Amino acid sequence: MLILVLSLMGCATPYYVQVNAYVDPKTPMPFAPGAAFFVIGNKDAPNPLLEKEVKEKSARLLEKMGYRLVSFEPADYYLLCAYGIGAAQPAFTMPDYSFGFGIGGGVGPGYYGRRNYIFGGPFFGGYYPAVSTERVFDRWLFLSVIDAKHYRDKGDFRTLWVGEARSAGTSSDLREMINYLLVAGFQQFGKDTKKAVGVDLERADPRIKDLEK
Repeated sequence: MLILVLSLMGCATPYYVQVNAYVDPKTPMPFAPGAAFFVIGNKDAPNPLLEKEVKEKSARLLEKMGYRLVSFEPADYYLLCAYGIGAAQPAFTMPDYSFGFGIGGGVGPGYYGRRNYIFGGPFFGGYYPAVSTERVFDRWLFLSVIDAKHYRDKGDFRTLWVGEARSAGTSSDLREMINYLLVAGFQQFGKDTKKAVGVDLERADPRIKDLEK
């Protein structure tokens, strides 16, 4: 038992992120290799310094995927990011059940007087969920790519791709969790996942380490 506990302590728990990505059906392949991107920051962000970090990390991930970073005017596409963290919610333990077979003995009355008995039978037991003292936070990131030329010509957004990355856990440090959300979101960049896709990310993942620099 001690060896098992020590081995579990030495294993890093992966962060689970769920990603749902959508592509405009009129634009099945929106991003050509080497396309020019401009990352638009939110000037009204409540934390402008965190916003700057997210913008720079998004640009770094785009470059690693082979896209070019340019200024506003010559861009083919604009990338927008929105992120946040929900209020703490209580965590619940799931119900657990067990099944077995038991054997017992006893003494009781019979037709010919008191008798000894041996009996056996199946049993089914369980316990109900209980509220945990831990609190869980919903962490989320939305990535949107819009047609830059259409915006410059028409003044409205023509969204080509949207990626939604979500994670729930006990950490309320959005500054740390944004790295996992970004890596998971960009893993499906430009794709249509058709449904939510789960991504497990270890703390030692090179992509996470690179964003932490």
